[in-house]
Amino acid sequence: MEDYKRESVVEFDGDTHLVAIATEPAKSRANPGVVILNAGVLHRVGPHRLHVRLARRLAGAGFVTVRVDLSGIGDSRAVPGDLDFRDSAVADTRQLIDRLGANGGPSRYVLFGVCAGADNALATALIDARVEGVVLIDPAAYASPQARLREALRKLRSNGAVGALKKSAAALRRRLAPATARTSEAAAQSARQPPPAALFGAELGQLADRGVRILMIYSGALSVRYNHPQQLFETFPALRGRVEVAFFPDANHTFTERAAQAALLNTVQAWFGKTFPPAAL
Repeated sequence: MEDYKRESVVEFDGDTHLVAIATEPAKSRANPGVVILNAGVLHRVGPHRLHVRLARRLAGAGFVTVRVDLSGIGDSRAVPGDLDFRDSAVADTRQLIDRLGANGGPSRYVLFGVCAGADNALATALIDARVEGVVLIDPAAYASPQARLREALRKLRSNGAVGALKKSAAALRRRLAPATARTSEAAAQSARQPPPAALFGAELGQLADRGVRILMIYSGALSVRYNHPQQLFETFPALRGRVEVAFFPDANHTFTERAAQAALLNTVQAWFGKTFPPAAL
């Protein structure tokens, strides 16, 4: 069992809609606090209990770690208002940080998020200077020309040249079809659309300029959008050396298999230990 002190419900002053669980380290250290955000609309335990295992791992390494249910997710109540999902998530995350930082708690934080959680972590970091690090699992990804070539070569190897040519011809016919014929196909695409590449790159550059430490982890589930360990830098060469990247080509989007999840946990824990070395109080 991980060497953590205890787990407890975060207590907020007055009536609040948020529910969060804090995992406290056995030894107090001057490390940043860690906030684990919901993966989309999944409960705070995370996909396949990933968030529970990560919180206990990091607490065992000396980091106060909190996994939270944002508004309307898990045990947290939805609140009326005009905020969209992203703005609401950012407001909730900042409210949680305010509470954790009170009464001598951490004054700096690392945000961890999978999928939409990665998007929310990035959005919060951009406007809150207390965020000193982000760990983003399957954030926005973009198919570079090199990635398209790798995918084409992969199909040639796996399906043979004839099969690949047939698929290319079918794809061309779909492109030339009337827009109405493609409506259902477009509707089937994920509602989570990445921002324009230039904007995403600028946001990462802005955080790096501020000194925010960034670890971006991609699974093999993204196909041509991410199929090489260094693909991020094919699209954003200016980020090389300023952002750390890990790639798990055999993992699915939620790291379902035990071996894949164990490798992910080891990678994240090692990054924390290297990036924020222990500093005893």
